[in-house]
Amino acid sequence: MTLNTGFYLQIYTFITLILCGLVQYFTGMQAVLWLPFCLALVMVGLLVMQTRDGTQGLDDQETIILAVYCSFLALVGLSTLIQGGPVVAIIAFKNEIGLSLVMICLLLGFCRESQIYRVTRCLYWVFFAQIPVMFYQVFFVVPQRVALLGEDEKWDSVVGTFGGDPMGGGNTAAMGLFCLLIMLLKLSEYKHGLTTIKSLVLHIILGLGLCIIGEVKFVILLSPLFLAWVWVTPGYVKDISKVNLKALLVIILGMVLLITLAIVILASFYSAAFGTDPTQSSLSVFWESLSYIFDPNYILSTGELGRFTTLFFWWENNDLLGISGTLFGYGLNATNSGSSVSPGFLNLIYNLILDSTSLSMLLWEVGVIGTVLFIGLFIFILKVTQAKPVLRLEQLDQQDLQLVSFAPAYNAFVISCLLSIPYSQILMITPMLQFLFYLSLGCSLVIRRTVLRSVESLYEQ
Repeated sequence: MTLNTGFYLQIYTFITLILCGLVQYFTGMQAVLWLPFCLALVMVGLLVMQTRDGTQGLDDQETIILAVYCSFLALVGLSTLIQGGPVVAIIAFKNEIGLSLVMICLLLGFCRESQIYRVTRCLYWVFFAQIPVMFYQVFFVVPQRVALLGEDEKWDSVVGTFGGDPMGGGNTAAMGLFCLLIMLLKLSEYKHGLTTIKSLVLHIILGLGLCIIGEVKFVILLSPLFLAWVWVTPGYVKDISKVNLKALLVIILGMVLLITLAIVILASFYSAAFGTDPTQSSLSVFWESLSYIFDPNYILSTGELGRFTTLFFWWENNDLLGISGTLFGYGLNATNSGSSVSPGFLNLIYNLILDSTSLSMLLWEVGVIGTVLFIGLFIFILKVTQAKPVLRLEQLDQQDLQLVSFAPAYNAFVISCLLSIPYSQILMITPMLQFLFYLSLGCSLVIRRTVLRSVESLYEQ
């Protein structure tokens, strides 16, 4: 049976990145976050049902990816079943790694390359949908939050369509990383001669502006670095891979200006909210807002551990059940602090919130071996999908060129998500970011396969 799987993936994208977050934000309905996972299961079913002529098998690298993925699933699945039971296993799989099925489906041929192109174009529509929603949040929700919680608690309400609790915090980091993805895609398009400088500047200003409004410091600081990386890294097309000294200097200058502007704006926000010393420089104010991250003994009154504190605490207490707990962990969901249905038992034992970062969650739940498999899998995919200039410009039509231009941006976005692992928990608990992460990995694999087929056909001719 031949199915329009590309259209399904487009609908999946809009539901996950717009509908689910808005429903959660405005109604408080948490059950809606099951929808992306259910759609991933349907995606698997559609993959099994469809038939296509000319389908090719996996090459050696793709086989390794599938084998490592299955090994990781077997490890964490067995550990979770033994220690938590089937109900906990299902909830945990949905919460933390269920959307990885999107990547595997794309690896196994769920979509054609032309459909990947259309799905990527949909992301731009999702990006522009953030603007009116965030304006509403800034002018209507933020004043309510400030009145209820105070001036220093105003930022977490501005999340676009990425969901959360208006009065309790939201997925600002996921929204910020999505803005980063859009900026990277647009820059890569410009590098390949597919868009204008005006369009590029507009998307970067809007993306960075949304990050400033949402106070996404991680993206603000790192976005110039990733933009520079996309600009200087080779693509699949030979003719546009060279970067001259002038371009590098412009990039460096742009990086400095962007970071400086963002720091000044955020520092002014902090000064107004916290009443800091007016003689302090913007950099000092901004750095003070980050200092808690590096404190190895930072514990809030709520029991939440600081970023570095989570690692030190795991290092001192990881052998609760002996060496097996260190190596293989205590099962998925063991650190879950946000569920009333299935709370993590480790949080109950220590009376602390242990899932402040994705790295802490991985170390506690899947152990050292599982963490190495999880992160190692994505590093290997990045290595496999690293673009090499093997195509010439005259060989490609407009749509093909557009498709291959996306590859460096997707890879850079995946790296940014991996860098968030020791800093934030979002990659393990936020379905919107999980979907974008695994979609990016899957798209990179599809683009790679398309390029390899094109090169092989040229050699045959």
